[in-house]
Amino acid sequence: MSGRSTRQRSTSRLGGDEGTVLVLVLGMAGLLLVLVGVVVDVSVAVLAKRSTASAADGAAVSAAQALDQEAFYERGAAAGVPLSPQLVADRVAQYEGAVAGGQPGLRLRGDVEGGVTAVVVAERAVDLPFSGLLGRGPTQVVAVARARAPVVAP
Repeated sequence: MSGRSTRQRSTSRLGGDEGTVLVLVLGMAGLLLVLVGVVVDVSVAVLAKRSTASAADGAAVSAAQALDQEAFYERGAAAGVPLSPQLVADRVAQYEGAVAGGQPGLRLRGDVEGGVTAVVVAERAVDLPFSGLLGRGPTQVVAVARARAPVVAP
């Protein structure tokens, strides 16, 4: 009987699965690490997009108050408050200077659409933590905001 049990042990070791659990655990740990990296990178990108959009919204609201006085006195405000392209650009530049400390690399550009709508394009380069380890450069985040000053009848 002892010869038979020795033979069973040796054949069971050849076809056994003693090392497969370690391989499965290492594979799952690697997969978990990749998933955590993706979640962190996506979270950083989404938060950067929200803060960039917020800066664009604030700059657009500020720029919508850049009244073109000459056009206002000539045509009035029946079609909306006329905006000065130069004053819009100045307001956007001031706003960019005020929020630049909290968002490194933020660039704001302001323009006037249809003479009465301020349009602000915000751009920002964001370094993603895990993608950066793979040698990928920064990701560009872009947001566009539009604002008009309301005309309220007296």
